[in-house]
Amino acid sequence: MQDFINAIFPYYQQLRRQLHQMPELRYQEVKTAALITQELQKLNLGVQTQVGQTGVVAILDRGIGKTVALRADMDALPITEDSQLHYQSKNKGIMHACGHDGHVATLLAVAHVLCEFKHQFSGKIKFIFQPAEEGGAGALAMINDGVLENPTVDAIFAYHNYPNAPVGNILVKHDCTMYGNVEFNITIHGKGGHAAVPNLANNPITIAAHFIQALQTVSCSLAQKEEPIILTVTQLNSGTAANVIPTSTNLIGTIRAASISHSKEAQNILKKTLQDCVSKHNATASIEINDIYPPTINTKAETDFVFNQATQLLGKDRVSLKHMSGRASEDFSFFLQKVPGCYFFIGNGNGASCHNPQYDFNDTLLPDAIALLSNLAINYLNTTV
Repeated sequence: MQDFINAIFPYYQQLRRQLHQMPELRYQEVKTAALITQELQKLNLGVQTQVGQTGVVAILDRGIGKTVALRADMDALPITEDSQLHYQSKNKGIMHACGHDGHVATLLAVAHVLCEFKHQFSGKIKFIFQPAEEGGAGALAMINDGVLENPTVDAIFAYHNYPNAPVGNILVKHDCTMYGNVEFNITIHGKGGHAAVPNLANNPITIAAHFIQALQTVSCSLAQKEEPIILTVTQLNSGTAANVIPTSTNLIGTIRAASISHSKEAQNILKKTLQDCVSKHNATASIEINDIYPPTINTKAETDFVFNQATQLLGKDRVSLKHMSGRASEDFSFFLQKVPGCYFFIGNGNGASCHNPQYDFNDTLLPDAIALLSNLAINYLNTTV
């Protein structure tokens, strides 16, 4: 199999760079989906399009047996690229700054490999090309469109490139591998007035400052937990003129936690801290809590399976267990709420981090990623996890 992967690598490297030049934002991945569809049809796979709006699904059916799903996200970010690559983005203000172009190229190559070696397994492999991972909950949209049904998926696997880890090294985490994300929107209501007579007003900006200070103390305490809970204010908006004390101030922020229970704990502390502060300053406040993505929770058997398969394929020196969860969030979590699976990482080498204008996916990890995902699919179908 490795010889075949090495032979097709140049094609998928070029395809990856083509994808890099044509980034599209969440739920706008029309050209990306068309290219994916074209490549899958070359393999004589039946293709379903517009799953979860712009998603693409193909199934390799080898008869009776289990069904395993492999997923790649395909959307880009609203970032202006500053990489100076000869294949950098042609779409102004949009770039593949998280490596989803590499994930798509990997899964297309895996489909190619598995079609070539289909005599080695029975069962079904579902290739899922998902839109809108970057804040659009594309996984949930595809689930709502039945992507895990007909046939029912028994397990699902996916990877993300991991900057500043050795190229091609595998990192696996049991249980929570990525934090959940909850966003909050707070409005503090005071009493407006003329800036020259602040004693006649109740400045909501001042109250917000007291609240942020109180919240900082709380945040430090939450951050000391074994799996830290992250509570961060990211926006403060208020006022319209230098001589006017506004009637309200708006604060926006995020809670990141490794479990739903820890997230709820932080939400309760946030609400209590807010209420205590506004009561003390004779003001009122409203708060809106929005669940963005739940924590990404790997199941034990499938995580052990990935760890063992990676070790057999690449050697124990290139596979390690992550001890801490990633604090970014990932909508693969919605898949793992429905079926067993594992979301793991592959080293992208030294260079810019994800969501950076100078980031680029490292093509040299493609052969290892293709080999590992192909082996995961074949061996999952041929063994009992």
